[in-house]
Amino acid sequence: MSEFKFNYDFLKKNATPGSWRRGYEYYQKDMLMEAYPEKNFFKGKVKGNYQDFYVTDLIFKKNKVEARCNCPLKEEWCKHSVAVALKAIETGAYENWMQEKYGVSPDTSDTDTSLKEAPKGSYIFHFNPKRRQNFFSILVRDRATNKIVRSLENILRALIDIQKNDPSFELNNAQKSELALFQMLLKISKQDKKAGWYDIPITKFAPVFPLMAELEEVLDEKTKERIQFTDNMWSLNLDVSTTAINGATNIVLELFWTRPDKEGIYPFEEVKYFSRQIKWGRYKNIIFPINIAMNELPQSIIKSTFTDLKEADGGKFVYEELPHLQEIMNVTIAENISKLLLEHKPPINVVTLGIDYDQSLKAALEFDYSGVRVPYTKSKDKSPYLSVKSQEEDGLVYWIKRDYDHEQMAYNMLLACKFVPMQTNNLALEKENAIDFYNYYIKQAGEDWKFEEHDDMSFFKLLNEPFKMCAKIDFSEESIDSMEIQIYGQVGDEVINFDDIYETIQSGEKYARVRSLGFVEYPAQNIYQIMRSFNSFDAYRNNENKFLVKTYRVGLITELKNQGFELILSDKFQKFWEQISTFSTTSDGVDIPKGVNAEFREYQVKGFHWLWFLYQYGLNGILADDMGLGKTLQALSLLQKAKEVDGPQPTLVIAPTTVVFNWEAEIQKFTPELSCLKLSGADRKTLFKHIPEYDIVITSYALVRRDIAKLKKYNFRYIILDESQNIKNAISQTAQAVKELQSDHKLALSGTPIENKLEELWSVFDFLMPGFLFNVAEFNYRYVTPIMERQDKTVEKRLKLQIFPFILRRMKRDVAKDLPDKVENMAYCELTDEQRDFYLEVLDSTKEELFKSIELNGLEKSRMSIFSALLRLRQICCHPKLYDKEHVKGVMKSGKFEYLKGMLEQIIQEKHRVLLFSQFVDMLDIIKGWLEREGIPYEYLTGKTKDRQAAVENFNNNPNIPIFLISLKAGGTGLNLTGADYVIHYDPWWNPAVEDQATDRAYRIGQTKKVFVYRLITKNTVEEKIQKIKGRKRDLVDSVVSIDRNITKSLTMEDLRDIFSVD
Repeated sequence: MSEFKFNYDFLKKNATPGSWRRGYEYYQKDMLMEAYPEKNFFKGKVKGNYQDFYVTDLIFKKNKVEARCNCPLKEEWCKHSVAVALKAIETGAYENWMQEKYGVSPDTSDTDTSLKEAPKGSYIFHFNPKRRQNFFSILVRDRATNKIVRSLENILRALIDIQKNDPSFELNNAQKSELALFQMLLKISKQDKKAGWYDIPITKFAPVFPLMAELEEVLDEKTKERIQFTDNMWSLNLDVSTTAINGATNIVLELFWTRPDKEGIYPFEEVKYFSRQIKWGRYKNIIFPINIAMNELPQSIIKSTFTDLKEADGGKFVYEELPHLQEIMNVTIAENISKLLLEHKPPINVVTLGIDYDQSLKAALEFDYSGVRVPYTKSKDKSPYLSVKSQEEDGLVYWIKRDYDHEQMAYNMLLACKFVPMQTNNLALEKENAIDFYNYYIKQAGEDWKFEEHDDMSFFKLLNEPFKMCAKIDFSEESIDSMEIQIYGQVGDEVINFDDIYETIQSGEKYARVRSLGFVEYPAQNIYQIMRSFNSFDAYRNNENKFLVKTYRVGLITELKNQGFELILSDKFQKFWEQISTFSTTSDGVDIPKGVNAEFREYQVKGFHWLWFLYQYGLNGILADDMGLGKTLQALSLLQKAKEVDGPQPTLVIAPTTVVFNWEAEIQKFTPELSCLKLSGADRKTLFKHIPEYDIVITSYALVRRDIAKLKKYNFRYIILDESQNIKNAISQTAQAVKELQSDHKLALSGTPIENKLEELWSVFDFLMPGFLFNVAEFNYRYVTPIMERQDKTVEKRLKLQIFPFILRRMKRDVAKDLPDKVENMAYCELTDEQRDFYLEVLDSTKEELFKSIELNGLEKSRMSIFSALLRLRQICCHPKLYDKEHVKGVMKSGKFEYLKGMLEQIIQEKHRVLLFSQFVDMLDIIKGWLEREGIPYEYLTGKTKDRQAAVENFNNNPNIPIFLISLKAGGTGLNLTGADYVIHYDPWWNPAVEDQATDRAYRIGQTKKVFVYRLITKNTVEEKIQKIKGRKRDLVDSVVSIDRNITKSLTMEDLRDIFSVD
């Protein structure tokens, strides 16, 4: 239990707020007629309202004080008891009684401030804050002689002389504090030479108090008692409450102090502040810093502890002064006022509507503040506060501040609705704008708006049944590749001719009256937009007033839908539209062809159905899936299905030279029933006549330019362009050549249908569907210039609508759920002609040398020779420069490196990131040189890299670096590179486990993307043969426990004969 204190805090807590306040005022106004102690009583008489005085006694008990008064108030601590108690506190009556009765010593720390230890300083200081107006004064006496010190300069000079004569001389702390004050006095004071006082202007005295607080002995000039300085800051607090007087609500303010070293509170007047500017105060013999300067507070509230604010002043205080006070001091607010501040609601905007003599709409604006209405006014009233009576039981009158910003915003909103101010505060609105306002704006107004109708407003109402624009669409009977669109308006059963609608909106009228039914609104902007679209899509009107458009401009249907047109489609066109607009292109009885050896993922099935849909309707398109998602497989499935349904007919596939062989390998793997003819080499001229005998003919972009005269004689089922960005330049020989070829259908495959310019898209579509995107000049005028130069989003959207049915693009992230976490692929490439000759030459010499070694030393002792022989051949497969370092043979090109460059360009274009592993550092350096020449950023890590972690962190933290070149031995383990989603093994490694470890740099915990792994294998070389052996042995090793997966250690003589044979 805490020690009992009979103090101000006790009275405030035990008396009602009104009795505490009135009792304190009685005490302040000397309403006590007498007050004195007697035994354990403190007796008093207090002037009364209804009789001369009331007798009030305090009864002292140990740890308790009781009160009794003969006034009619039924409170122990009535205002009379509080007044007498305050006198008892002032005189220390209770503490004196406790000392006499129980020997409990009173707390005299605030009054008994005499020195408790022998002083160490040399001077005594007198403080007089009232000697001169606007000045505080300090007098200095010599402690030894008690004489007034009239010259501080002499003291300082003497001190300097002592220090010169005796460098070891040092002042004690008390003397240092005295010296600091002397220096300050010399700086800011003016001395009264006659009296010896140093007078300091109050405005400059603030920094003197901290210096005085360090002094040993400062005396109050009036009482001659020592003043105790402390650095304990006292805080001024404010309680805000309300009281009802004669039906009005007054705000009651109470100021009181709290101190950090003792519990309890002190009424405002108990602490004397020195100046309104200085944050220092005094209580009895204690001087201390205070938390706030009085000039920061309104002058009206610092006259006494309690302040009454009348109802008229309450609003200003609550909304203007109180928020500021809360920022600078501790304020406790009564719940009803806090609720008022927290629950402040904006007014209801009340609009009174009527019809003027000229059938315009007139309005008056008022604001309802909790039942009090005030009209809008342009001039702000002097007092923005309204007194409002609470609807709750207490009936409290509280204050609301008019929200002039809200009122002006509401008025501006009416102006934005095209109201026009009149000479009075009224507003007016003309007919069309009035229809808008009455039918739309009122419905969209929020809960803070209220509309009151003084007249019948039905004149302005729109028809209840909505008006709609309709488009009736079917395939054209005039042309098999066209559709016809009939446009009209409809409201209820009433059909409105399109020409009548168009004539109305062109005259500038927004609304039209449908007979006597009422007004309807024509969507003018939507109709104009459709007319612009019809013009863009080369639509024309036939004799039946129907618009005819090419079927491949089916994007126009989406534009009609987006502009709010109701579509009425024929059954045949409905089926076509549902399929092409939703990619729901699965048809009854259309299954994956039986002749395809592959397990299809869901997105690949959808891709096949999309391709088959285009095939059925004679349309052409671009399959633009991300690299690695199986564009080739989907295209081959289409060709297999076409053969099964419509019989054999040759298809021409045109691909980059480096991937021609990949097509051949994929055909053998996925569709072995499709016969394949590869046009390559000098002897290809003898093969042209056999084209009709094959299902698929493969050639390269380089050769199609040379062979165009021969190839254009044939009509193919399909012409398929792989990596169709090769014809992005429409005026190139390649682009012009492929556009001369004849076929029933065309298909483009590309992971990057647009690399840099929109014109590239035009070139591909000019191959697929000539005229679909107009001629190049018209395309530039309609699309390129508005989109690229003016960033016109409307035109960009129109282009997208036109082409979207004919491009199918799925990114890896779009089909992630269909993919395994790691997708592994073999990418086959071919040696160049010169590289093949070099390879065979080394193969012959190496084979002869190796087999002699085995014959002499045996297989086991020849393992190093085997390893060395294989290494030479593998180096040539990677790049002839790795083996022929001096360029003796002059073979400068590598088929695999050319394939890699195309692959990397595509990966980078698709915004992916790749880890590229090679066991040959020299190979990494060749790749690095190419990247630098192309300006492609990269990271690089080999066994010589000093700061591995820096390289890893730079790649992980910088998404602008797309490639990390890594030596297989240096970077196969211990790295976390989950920023990459492609892994390329440039050259196969003997040990599959090492490759797996390298792959796991990207495919590991923390990887959020699917990882595509590519192994580059050179066809018909030692690489392909070792890969086959490695695959067999990997399966065997994975089926039993093994600690060594190095293929070279398990090669048999039969394996070696196979590896070193020539295909």
